Amino acid sequence: MSELLKIKQVDQLTQTLALKALDADVVKKANNLSDVNATTARTNLNLYSKTEVDTLVLGAKNAFNVADNAAKSALTGLKVTDRVFVNDDGDTKWALYIVTAVTTGTGATSTFKKLADEDLFTNALSASAVKASYESNADTYAFNGVYKGKLDKITIATNIDIDSVKTNASNALANAAAAQTTANTANTAAGAAQTSANNANTAAAAAQGTANSALTASATAQATANAKEDAFTQTTESFTGLNGGASTDIPLTLAHGIKAGFATMVFINGLRVKTITTVDGSNSISFQVPYILENSDDIMVTYTY
Repeated sequence: MSELLKIKQVDQLTQTLALKALDADVVKKANNLSDVNATTARTNLNLYSKTEVDTLVLGAKNAFNVADNAAKSALTGLKVTDRVFVNDDGDTKWALYIVTAVTTGTGATSTFKKLADEDLFTNALSASAVKASYESNADTYAFNGVYKGKLDKITIATNIDIDSVKTNASNALANAAAAQTTANTANTAAGAAQTSANNANTAAAAAQGTANSALTASATAQATANAKEDAFTQTTESFTGLNGGASTDIPLTLAHGIKAGFATMVFINGLRVKTITTVDGSNSISFQVPYILENSDDIMVTYTY
């Protein structure tokens, strides 16, 4: 290549570079990157800005970890909102503080507020705390052994309609009252009949004493008196300490034989028993209930003898 050709090529290159230096799209060294859009460049390079980095490390810059309160007091360069984690807060347990005010910037002259400590987390979910917190709500009540003991006495094995039981008990009570009224009326009538019989017996005795000839008439009068309704007594006996299974015969022995023609009623804890077996003149009865009979149940038998 001739020297003239080389000189022309160098001149042409120099002219081209001079034109490129004037191009707005070319980054110029003298501008020190001021002609570059920083946000776009960081996005393209996937880099954080200084502000973003400072935000990420703010928590680390404002947090301290010390052994005890003496070390906390020895801290320097503190600022408001700095956090200090103390491993031993004087009770061998950790605590977390925040700086609320500073004077000289040292821990000894700064004001700290405790945010949390180990006891807070240890005691927050204790059994007593949970119980007290729950029972402080409206319509919540403490359940203790007294109530449990009462519930344990309920031995109903199947579902029972309490309203139906109440209705049956009310009907039974009304029937018992009506039966009592009928028995009282019958008792009054029997008393009157007994009085009549006694009067007839007195008259017969007088007739017997007056003359033996009146013996036939006296015997007739006696027969008439004997035909009157016999006297009777209604009584109620109580029993406890009996056991029995559901729907099985439970025997009882009464103090007297049952009078014929009168109803015998058995009540358990005030509720009338429906199934009763009796024999006129006998003092032995039996009954059945659809549940287990316990020692504590009160049993009352009302009958006439």
